[in-house]
Amino acid sequence: MVMKHTRLLTICWSLMWLVLTGCQPKGTTLYQHDQPENHPIEHTMVVIDYLNLRDDLGRYWDFDSYYHEDMLNRLLAAVDMSLQKAGYPAASGYLLTSGLLVDEGFAVEHYIQETLQPELLYAPFIMASDQIPDDHIDQHRDVMRLMIKYLAPKRHHASDPNSHRGMQMGYHFSDIDLPPNTGILYLHVDLSATGAIKQLGTLILSGAVASQSDYASMHLDLGYRRHASAFWVHTGSGQILWKNHSNQWTPAQPIGELLLQFPPNTAD
Repeated sequence: MVMKHTRLLTICWSLMWLVLTGCQPKGTTLYQHDQPENHPIEHTMVVIDYLNLRDDLGRYWDFDSYYHEDMLNRLLAAVDMSLQKAGYPAASGYLLTSGLLVDEGFAVEHYIQETLQPELLYAPFIMASDQIPDDHIDQHRDVMRLMIKYLAPKRHHASDPNSHRGMQMGYHFSDIDLPPNTGILYLHVDLSATGAIKQLGTLILSGAVASQSDYASMHLDLGYRRHASAFWVHTGSGQILWKNHSNQWTPAQPIGELLLQFPPNTAD
C-alpha cells in the first residue's frame, strides 16, 4: 500500500507540473508590432555587421577581409531584395561593417584569401558606407549594441504586457538626421569560433549604453554559439516594428528564413 500511495503521489505531482508548465506559453524571439500601419515607411536604409573569426591556435583570432567583404555584399543584396519584395523602396543608404560592436583595441591577424598579411587589423575591421555620414556611425553602433545586448534573444508573447517593453528606441535616433518615415534594417551576424564569440560578448556587454532599467533585463548570453539578429526600426518614432533572433540561421540559408513574417509596407 505504501508503494502504491507513493506512486499515486508521484503521478499527481506529474499531472500538476504539466498543468503548471505545459500550458504556459514559451513565447518566441520573433517580435511584431501590433500596429505597423501607424508607422509608414517611405525610405529605407540597411546596417549590417557580419563577423566570422577563426582560430589557428595562435595569439590572435584570424580574419579574412576578402571573405568578409564578399559576404557583406551578398547580405546587402539579399536584404535589399527582400525589402523590395515586401513593398518597400530600394535602400537609399547602407553601412557595412565587420566588428562594429567590438572594442577598437581588439586586434586580429589579417588574411586575404587565406594569405597572411604583415600587419594586424583593429576593430572595426571593415567599414563601408553609402549615404550614411561618418558622424552618424557612432549612433548606429550604439543603437545596434543596445538592441543586441537587451533585446535580441528576448522572448515575446502576445498576452504578456512586458513583451513590448524596451521595443521603443525613442531618443537614440534624435541625433541622426533622417527623413521621419525612414525604416532601418539592422542585421548582426556572428559565426565566429566559440571562444571568440564568448570574448566578443564580454566586450559588447561592457560597451553597451543605456541603463538596464530601461529594458527590464539583459538577454545576451556570453555562452552563445553563432547567432543572427535582425531589427526593423522606424526612425521617426524609434519604434521597433519587427525583430527576430536565431542561433541556427547562417547566410548559407535564404534570408527569408531569418526575416520570418516580415511586415509588408503599409505606406500609401
